[in-house]
Amino acid sequence: MKSTFYQYYIYFFILILNLCNCKSSNHKDLYQKWKTISFRNSKMEAEIQNMKNYIDTVGNQDPEMRKATDIENLKKTLREELEIGIAEQKTNNDNMFIEFRPNQLMITTSIDGVDSAMFTMEDNFIKVDDATLKGYGESMTFEILQLTKDQLRLRLIDYGDTTIAEMKAVR
Repeated sequence: MKSTFYQYYIYFFILILNLCNCKSSNHKDLYQKWKTISFRNSKMEAEIQNMKNYIDTVGNQDPEMRKATDIENLKKTLREELEIGIAEQKTNNDNMFIEFRPNQLMITTSIDGVDSAMFTMEDNFIKVDDATLKGYGESMTFEILQLTKDQLRLRLIDYGDTTIAEMKAVR
């Protein structure tokens, strides 16, 4: 389960890492530093719920497993690992910052370090391209759902999986 949390956090980090910039005056509020407040990913939330359900029912239908394993200790260990994963995700979220600069440079700062990418704006879409700056990497597109001088809300849809990121301006 721990690796699932890392996968989703890395996925989200790439999402944030590869965010946006704006040439349009309608997007001038984007050019500042943002702190991640939260992100929602329904697939990740479903996996967490599935793990909680598994923990609650592990061994119920398997008498052999109940004989060979201390089920209560297993449940305790699984709950602890799940909580550690959730806490790590929260720590990563609490320490994620993104700065969008008018020169179309996006800088991300997290507990993993500092990274950067180039971006362009097309209407309410932020097109991020790692390769422009680094010579390798991914391209991603984010939809701006809300942008004010104090708040930024973005959506990334990747292979049918949707992540919503909420950010606040850092003053």
